[in-house]
Amino acid sequence: MRSVVTDYSDAEGAAATRRVLAEPDPPTALVYDNDVMAVAGSAVAAELGIPVPGRLSIVAWDDSALCRVTHPRLTALVRDTAGFGRLAAEELLAVLAGSLPGVRISERPRLEPRESTAPPPAHT
Repeated sequence: MRSVVTDYSDAEGAAATRRVLAEPDPPTALVYDNDVMAVAGSAVAAELGIPVPGRLSIVAWDDSALCRVTHPRLTALVRDTAGFGRLAAEELLAVLAGSLPGVRISERPRLEPRESTAPPPAHT
């Protein structure tokens, strides 16, 4: 497993996808930091004739409507972003009011499997 640094844009997501898929031993799965990059990566896979999820699984870190309207629909991490922001703001306000920083527990993200993921292909 490794990480590729980009600027979170569709163009950078597409370029990074092209680079890693051109490697001698390309990955069988890619996880993108946002839905826009994941959609761009899926488009690159289609352009290169790499079937998703047949040879490549794609997961988006954000679950926006984009993940549900593309083909194949993208597996994504679903979380309560507004609830997390609310907890962070409450903690910040408490610290600004003089309280010691505390531990806040937010709802755990969950994976929403869709058509862009499958078990890795068998090596022959």
